[in-house]
Amino acid sequence: MKKIECIIRPDKLASVEQALRHAWVGGMTISEVKGFGHQRKPAATKVKIELYAMELEVDTLVKTIQQAAYTGKTGDGKIAVLPLDHVMRIRTKEEGAAALL
Repeated sequence: MKKIECIIRPDKLASVEQALRHAWVGGMTISEVKGFGHQRKPAATKVKIELYAMELEVDTLVKTIQQAAYTGKTGDGKIAVLPLDHVMRIRTKEEGAAALL
């Protein structure tokens, strides 16, 4: 299991969300964040999307996000894939892959 985090431009949220829904993502968390990149300009408002995925889905989801968030300009954002050691659905106490379905 993996956790995918991406920071994108706010104006690309609708296209990324639609593309992820089309890819049958089970759910995602969306937050408004502020930060700056290597250019050290003043902090800009961005959108952070977090989602959990099975290992087999990761490449497809990363490509989906990249294509939907792309403008070709500085500030398009980043995508990070992190290991996910444990996940539990609080309501049912399901763990691992069952908690992602």
